[in-house]
Amino acid sequence: MQRSDPTRFLITPALIVGLFIVSAYGYFAFSSLFLKGLPGTQFVGELTLENYRRVLFTGSNQYVLLSTLWASLVISLITIAIAVPMAMVIVRAKRQWVGNIIMLAIAVTFLSGSVTRAYSWLILLGNKGLVNLGLSGLGIVDAPIRFLYNWTGVGIAISHYLLPFAAFTLIGAVRNLNPSVEEAARSLGAGRATVFWRITMPMLLPGLMVTLVLVYSVALASFLFPMLLGGGKVRMIANQIYDRMFVEYDIPYAAATAVVFLISAFVSIWLISFVAKKVEKAVS
Repeated sequence: MQRSDPTRFLITPALIVGLFIVSAYGYFAFSSLFLKGLPGTQFVGELTLENYRRVLFTGSNQYVLLSTLWASLVISLITIAIAVPMAMVIVRAKRQWVGNIIMLAIAVTFLSGSVTRAYSWLILLGNKGLVNLGLSGLGIVDAPIRFLYNWTGVGIAISHYLLPFAAFTLIGAVRNLNPSVEEAARSLGAGRATVFWRITMPMLLPGLMVTLVLVYSVALASFLFPMLLGGGKVRMIANQIYDRMFVEYDIPYAAATAVVFLISAFVSIWLISFVAKKVEKAVS
């Protein structure tokens, strides 16, 4: 008697859930081919590409889309630059309690809510916040530095949000490194900086690329931090979609914006992955 494959019982529920998800996205994308209807209706009229024309050929839309893609990439790179030494210390600290404390701090950050973190940064980065008070008390600045309602504050908050994703991913990559290769390089006279850049980083590169794609994907969907810390002066594409749905009540326009953004995100992620593979081949 043949044993039944247990995965067969999971296929049907998975297909049903997948069908609901695809149907919801499909219906939302389909609504982008119409125009805004009267109050109480979602869309009216015949099929049209007018919403896509507005998204693609309006200067403000182009600026928000491009700034979202570019800012997400820059913030992701900064986050990884911070996460690499943290992961190295967690894995290779001579005193284990040091790595444990850093791991605990990252875990607490990861488990705290986005709203909590956003309001915490509002308090820290305000003109009379702890950061400016500390800088003024040390005599570093005479007037408060403006961190809020610009890309500086938004970038700091998003980077802080992404840091646990980057650090936890890189911890596994650092643990897979072969320390004997680094020790051999040191025994041959290489300094710490040379070993790090010419030995450690090439071995760590595949993990870095995976981490970059992960945190970049998360950064693209940032909504809360630009809204609260940007104060309406810093806009990312998620804020644009939200306003068109719940402020302008223009669902077709919001749907077209979402479709263009989704395609742009997939293309940019593919480009990053493509470049990453080329770099890996070059250093291998």
